[in-house]
Amino acid sequence: MSARTNVLLMTPEANLASAVAHALQGNGHVLEASRPHNARELYALLGQAGTAAAPLVLVDLDTQSPRHLLTELERIIARYPGSRFIGLADQLDSELLLEAMQAGLRRVVSKRSMAGDLHGVLERLTGGISAPGAANGDVLTVLSASGGCGATTVAVNLAHELIAQNAEGRTLLIDLDCHYGAMSTYLGIEPQYAMDQLLGYAGPIDTELLTTTATSHGESLQVLASPASVRFSKPEPLDFSRLDQALQTARRAYRHTVVDAPRVSMDVAATLAANSTCTMLVFQLTVKDIRTARQITDALRERGVPLSTLLPVANRYAKRQTISLDDAAKALGGANVAYLRNDYAAAIDGLNYGKPLLECAPRSVLRKDLQSLLGTVYAQRGNG
Repeated sequence: MSARTNVLLMTPEANLASAVAHALQGNGHVLEASRPHNARELYALLGQAGTAAAPLVLVDLDTQSPRHLLTELERIIARYPGSRFIGLADQLDSELLLEAMQAGLRRVVSKRSMAGDLHGVLERLTGGISAPGAANGDVLTVLSASGGCGATTVAVNLAHELIAQNAEGRTLLIDLDCHYGAMSTYLGIEPQYAMDQLLGYAGPIDTELLTTTATSHGESLQVLASPASVRFSKPEPLDFSRLDQALQTARRAYRHTVVDAPRVSMDVAATLAANSTCTMLVFQLTVKDIRTARQITDALRERGVPLSTLLPVANRYAKRQTISLDDAAKALGGANVAYLRNDYAAAIDGLNYGKPLLECAPRSVLRKDLQSLLGTVYAQRGNG
């Protein structure tokens, strides 16, 4: 880093303050001398600082009931959107990580691995603070191991859950299904422009071009459609040579970007994975899908994609299947496999009515599993 960044720590624990100071030594971050002990003192201190409030705020999540503390922090975070809030916790579990993300925290770091992890987390967050218009949004890519495995349903509903959990900023859905353009059909939109106009544009791909090419669906969601959604009979082929530039622009323009990428080449999949916070590989617990998922995983690894950024997701999971989650994990080289339970009635209602699960089936087990999946993604981010 070329500039010193002030870091404010909220904790009553002197030992934790010493550990944080040690973790920040020599990397350009400076721990402020003022140390609020609780949310009330934190709010007062930030109020005194005004617009010069510390850009990075570390919060000890173990000082009281996490749920009560996160409720207080949510109000503070909304009041100071220019600061980035990072949680520190002894134990990281999916429920805590999900609630932290809903409150507006950008990361949660384990105290046990703080010495090694904290610097990298702060570096990534500081890049978005120090450079106006920097690419600091998240990109989630959804790959599929077979047609009809439910990847588009996953992508659409993940985008809506992200909107529900994050009041600030917009979310972009990118449809790379060049055969059917299923996303526009799912959402019931009729786009005028599509991905080919963006990637084939002669000039720079900037945020204005991206946001005007995408089609709005509600106040917080935009869709960058597939060429098949605009000209189904003769869709324009996509030139992916500037895909990475388009994704970096999306990270500047949107808080979250979700890419539905079925049937793409492995080179395109590798480009997506290299530019994504997390790449989910959706498959079903069948021999065919698991073999394909293993081939995709191996192909991405050959192209230099870190397997730590890949998350296999078994869709339509049910107990007492012939092939178990453990079987799939072994076949995929010991990977941690997430799952989404089979909830056909809720999923088909969403497809038929063009609505996300949070509207048509808010209590469905599938929606609950999608929320847990986001918690898992957030855990990977916090540890990475």
